[in-house]
Amino acid sequence: MAFLAQKLISASGPKEETDPDFNLVTHLYQFDGSNGAQNNTFTGIGPSGASQAWTRNNTPSQGTFSPFSSEEGKWSIEFDGSVYCSSATSDDFEFGTGDYTIEAWVWKDTTGQQHVYDGRWPDNSERILLYVNSSDKLAANIDGSDKGAATSDFPLNQWVHIALTRSGTTGYLFQNGSQVATWTGDSVDIEKPPYSIFIGRDSYGANYYWKGFMSNIRVLKGTAAYTGSSYSVPTSPLTAITNTKLLTARMNRFIDSSASAHVMTNNGIAVTPFSPFAPSAEYDAAVNGGSGSFTRSNQDYINATSSNHAIGTSDFTIECWCYLTDGANSGGNGLFSQPSGYGGPALGQWNNTGWQIYHANTETNISDSGFRQYEWIHVAYVRASNVVNVYQNGVKITSDISDSTNYTNTTFHIGYYYTSVYAWDGYISNFKMSLNAIYTSNFTPPTALLTPTSGGSSAASTKILIDFTNAAMFDQTGKTNIETVGNAQLNTSIKKFGTASAKFDESGDYLITRHVPYLYGGDFTIEGFVYFNSSPTDGQGLFVYDSQSLGNRAGYGPALGTYAHAPYDGKWHSYYGTQASAGTGTQGNSEATPSATTWIHFAYVRTSGVIKIFIDGSQIGSDIAWTNSYVANDVLTIGGYYSTSYLLNGYIDSYRVTRKARYTSNFTAPTEAFLNR
Repeated sequence: MAFLAQKLISASGPKEETDPDFNLVTHLYQFDGSNGAQNNTFTGIGPSGASQAWTRNNTPSQGTFSPFSSEEGKWSIEFDGSVYCSSATSDDFEFGTGDYTIEAWVWKDTTGQQHVYDGRWPDNSERILLYVNSSDKLAANIDGSDKGAATSDFPLNQWVHIALTRSGTTGYLFQNGSQVATWTGDSVDIEKPPYSIFIGRDSYGANYYWKGFMSNIRVLKGTAAYTGSSYSVPTSPLTAITNTKLLTARMNRFIDSSASAHVMTNNGIAVTPFSPFAPSAEYDAAVNGGSGSFTRSNQDYINATSSNHAIGTSDFTIECWCYLTDGANSGGNGLFSQPSGYGGPALGQWNNTGWQIYHANTETNISDSGFRQYEWIHVAYVRASNVVNVYQNGVKITSDISDSTNYTNTTFHIGYYYTSVYAWDGYISNFKMSLNAIYTSNFTPPTALLTPTSGGSSAASTKILIDFTNAAMFDQTGKTNIETVGNAQLNTSIKKFGTASAKFDESGDYLITRHVPYLYGGDFTIEGFVYFNSSPTDGQGLFVYDSQSLGNRAGYGPALGTYAHAPYDGKWHSYYGTQASAGTGTQGNSEATPSATTWIHFAYVRTSGVIKIFIDGSQIGSDIAWTNSYVANDVLTIGGYYSTSYLLNGYIDSYRVTRKARYTSNFTAPTEAFLNR
C-alpha cells in the first residue's frame, strides 16, 4: 500500500532515504492501493482466523491513529491554551538543599507568559517555577524571585529542550543545550508543594496556560543531569535513569513511567503521537494497527451477526483500546453492546463519571474508575467462573459482580450500547472478544497488537478480532483517520506517483479527517499534487481546515481552490482566516486559469507570519500577513472547500502537511513521492 522510499547507494550497500523533518509531518496521504478502494469496508478475524465482515452504519471511518502509532517515548501532550495537568504533592518533589533536574521538550505556539512546571501554590517560599516570562524569556523563579532568565526570546513553533538544574550551590538554566543563565550561592531548601505540581498552568489560578505541546517531562531528585556551559541535546526519548521521580508525556496514555508511578491528572490535555522524535520505521499495519473513528452525533457504529458471537455461559474477555474525544459530557458513549438494550454484556462511558456496564438485564455504574478522555485507555470486561470484573489500564475497577447469565444473542455492536443514541465519540482500536478469562488479576496493558493467540487465548477461543486496518486511504504518520464521503475512491489509471491517486467527481465526493493536529500560529507547509479533469472555472476546492466540514462560513482556513465568479473565473483562491477578518483572497488573478488534465504541484506555506502560495514551484499572488492561530480548525476536508457547491472534479496525490516552512522562495517542484519516514 505504501509507496516505498528511495534507496541510496553507499559503501556499505543500499540505504533507505529518510525525511529529516518527518517528526514534523502531521499527516501524509500517498493514496496508493487498488482501483476503486475506499475506507468503508470493515473486516476482522473470526474463529480460527476466518475473515469476518462487519456492517458499517452511518459514517464510521478508519485509519492509522492507534495506541501503537508510535513507540514509547515518542508521544506528547497537547495544550490548547485552556487546559493543564497536575500531580499530587509528594516527597519526591521536595529537593531540600540537594541537586535536582527538571527538564522537558516543549513546543510553544504564542508569545507571552506561560508556565511549564509550577510547584508554588499557596506560597512562593522555597518552591520552584519554570516558565517563559512576560518578556518571552525562559526563566526560573525560585524562593519567590527569578534566579535567572535567558537574554533571547523563547523560540516559537519548534521543539525546544529545556532544563533547570542545581549542582551543589550552583544553578543552571538551559535552552537547546546552551546555558542561558547561571547563579551561585543557591542553598534554598526546596520544600514539596503543599497540594500539587501544575504542568502547563499557573498554580495560583486559571492563568498562564501553555499553548502547544510538551514531551518527555522528567524530574530528577539528587542528580544534576546537565552542568557547565552546554550539553548535547538528547536525540532519543528520555528514560528513567537513577533518581528519576517523574517521567511523563511520552506514552499513548498520560501516566508517570518512573518507579514512583505518580497519578497524573488530565484536565483536558490530549495525548498525541507528535514529538521531537520521528518513528523508527514507516507505518506497518501488522505493527502499528489502526482504529475506527466514531462520531456520537452521527450515531456511528459497526455490527456483525454470527453464531460464534453467542457467549452462552462461558467465561469471556472483551477488550480494546479506546480514546474518547468530544462526548464526555453528552450523557453516554458506548463501546460495545450485545444485544441492544440492557441485556448485556455491554460497556460504555456514562456522563463523564466513569464506566457503566450492562449484565443480565442490570446496569452497574463504576463511578470512581478515573476514566479520562483524550488519551488511549485499555479496557477489559471479563467473566471468570460466573464473576464479572472490568479492568482499566490493567487495574481492576469493580468488586466481583455475580453473573451466570446464558448470553444467547448472536449480534454484536461496536461503537454503541443500549441504543445507537449512545454511540462512541472518538476512536476504538484492537477490539477482541475471546471465550476465556484472559485476565483474573491486575496486569500490564498490552504493549503490542493483540493476536488470536495473545493474552492467553487460543485461535479457536477468539470470536472477534478487528484492528481497523482496512483503510485504502491512510495516513503514513499514524496521526489521523479518513472518512471517504460519497464515491471518493482510489483510481489507478490517473496518478502522479505510486500505484493510484484519490479520485473526486464533484458530485458529493470528498474526504474528512477529524481531530487533525492544530496548525496553531506557526510555520507550516500544506502541499500535494492536483489534476483537474476540466478547466475549474466553476470553482473547485482542494482542501480546507475548519471547525467542521463544509458548510460553515466562519473560521475557514487555511484553504485553497479556484474561484467561481467574475472577474476571477477559475483563478486560484485561498481562505486564510475568518470571513469577518479579511480571510479570503484571490491569488494570482493575473495568472492563467489552472490547466486541466495535467498534474500541478501546490504548496500553501506560512513562514514567519507570512502566507505564500506556490504553484509548480513559483509563487503566485502577493504575500499575505497572517499570524493568527488556527487553534479551532481541527477538521480537514480534502477534495473541496467552502461548501458542497465547490467540490473537486479531478484527482489528488501525495498530500502532506509539515509544521515548518519547507519553501520560502521559488523552487523546483518535487519529482518523486514524499518520503514515508
